[in-house]
Amino acid sequence: MIDGGPSDRPLENREITRLVRICRRTGENTGNDAGSRAWEALYSHFHPRILGFCRRALPGADADDLASEIMLKARFRLDTFDDSRPFAPWLFRVAANRCWDEARRRARSEPLDDEGEASLVSEAPNPLEQLIVAERGERIREALDRLPLRQRFALTLRHGAGSNYREIAEILGVTRTNVGVLLLRGRRRMREYLAGEEI
Repeated sequence: MIDGGPSDRPLENREITRLVRICRRTGENTGNDAGSRAWEALYSHFHPRILGFCRRALPGADADDLASEIMLKARFRLDTFDDSRPFAPWLFRVAANRCWDEARRRARSEPLDDEGEASLVSEAPNPLEQLIVAERGERIREALDRLPLRQRFALTLRHGAGSNYREIAEILGVTRTNVGVLLLRGRRRMREYLAGEEI
């Protein structure tokens, strides 16, 4: 791979750390070729995961704008990242904090319109299957939206972002045991809301 350049394969932790160090060395000099390539590789790797997290954590929000804002915020806060630790938990903590802020802001304002969410459901081969997938996806989103924020974020991080218990604990500022409790209670409530439908 070209120094800091993007790749089609997923990035390994060691590679991610190297790319972050390149970005930090170049600082805010975004015109630097090595820094730009390094950030492009990190962005390509993490943006889809952050976008998925935003869509699940805040149904009805403009997830595309929010994810882009989070990635930009992370780019200019790399100096606060301890590169002796994994990058993903730090980035998802930035995302979780921004989503917490947005959730609180939304709670103080009018409810947002949910019409645009139908496009988040993956397409199925035929119209009947599409309808079933859309209805189930809508029910899951509605059930997820009814959960307390910590449970919603824990489930979203676990199933939407693929985070492990340690990463979730670090992002949410709780113990690993509490992560298990949040996930258990969240799944139980989801089952109740979905009337026994499997998650």
